[in-house]
Amino acid sequence: MFLRFGRQWAAVVLAGAAVVAAGCGSSDDGNSTGAQTGGGSGSLPSKVKIGSPYDTSGEAAIASIGSDEQRGAELAASEINARKFLGKSKIELQKADTKGAKEQAVHARIDMTRTDKVDAVVGFTLTPSFLAAGPLAQQAKIPVLATGLSGTGVTEVGDYVFRVIPPLNDIYKNTDPPVLKALGAKTAAYFFHSDNETNVVQKDFRKKLAESMGIKTVAEQSATTAAIDYRQQLTKIKAAKPDVLIVDVAGASILTLLEQYQQLGMRVPIVGDPSWSLDDVVKNKTAQCAIFPTSWSGQTDVGTNSEFVKAYTDKYHKPPSSFAAYGYDGVWVMANAIKNAGSTDGSAVRDALAKLRGFKGALGEYGFAADRKPTQKGITLQIDGGQTKVWTPGSSCSR
Repeated sequence: MFLRFGRQWAAVVLAGAAVVAAGCGSSDDGNSTGAQTGGGSGSLPSKVKIGSPYDTSGEAAIASIGSDEQRGAELAASEINARKFLGKSKIELQKADTKGAKEQAVHARIDMTRTDKVDAVVGFTLTPSFLAAGPLAQQAKIPVLATGLSGTGVTEVGDYVFRVIPPLNDIYKNTDPPVLKALGAKTAAYFFHSDNETNVVQKDFRKKLAESMGIKTVAEQSATTAAIDYRQQLTKIKAAKPDVLIVDVAGASILTLLEQYQQLGMRVPIVGDPSWSLDDVVKNKTAQCAIFPTSWSGQTDVGTNSEFVKAYTDKYHKPPSSFAAYGYDGVWVMANAIKNAGSTDGSAVRDALAKLRGFKGALGEYGFAADRKPTQKGITLQIDGGQTKVWTPGSSCSR
């Protein structure tokens, strides 16, 4: 779909990404799913166009994440329109498949700013793609709400760019130390995707963090996102006998890793990343007792999470992943900002986003700090019996 929009789409898509956020939201400024502030929906156009760029095809590991994000965004848009949250105005998602490629993201951004200009952008699956197209959106002054991006440098692109979840490194520095301490880890091994810049940066950060705790690195192995055979790398990790295996790979690749981990008879405890929340991973018996940090859990009743989980499950006949929650909250956050602004003017929506406080969505109750990052706190989950549960240092799990 990105190709359909051409080069001009890129600039607009990035700008719009800043708008994404939470489901049936509310703020301490009086903003809520049913309330109207600012100029009100009376001054809004009949159609509010929101760019929705996600990687829904290409490498399976990435496409599985992008598709979940897109489904969450679609659910939010349908709820907003059905509830007449913006009065007579309706959200229209301008979808674009960025296919895991920077070039596709840039082309889509340009088209969104010129040929079929959008009012905002909510989306993006990969941080590198966003960083390539982001400056165009900032230049066009289109509000962007980046949803599932876990890398750093996103809001640094400019003051029109916001994000739904904090950089994962900000979460790791809070979640990894207690996990590694509880596991009694003295040594660690790392496995990551070498052609995914975000995975590389996160691996480097987690390695440095572990080493600052006195945990020795005994193995460091990588593969590309297209690879389907990790046995050579895993064999080397097994031979190193680490106390813990820290994994940073994308989406569906985890299933490949787990299959070959099991074939090699490995038993080392695994500490993963938010991709481990995918339903197929959680239900995989080999993933039993794996621990990972995230910004969302289906087990919590914070914000409007319970309503989101039910609505998503009813619509798609399967439980949502964290990525679906990000896409869902993104569109609801943007809708709240547009409503509060009473306009689709880029600067007015940007200001409304910056002022958003106490928003209630699937990720809980939050707003944006001065650096336009969300004020959420990460949580740690553990896979146990085909489900996830909130992990604490006192948690137990049998393999």
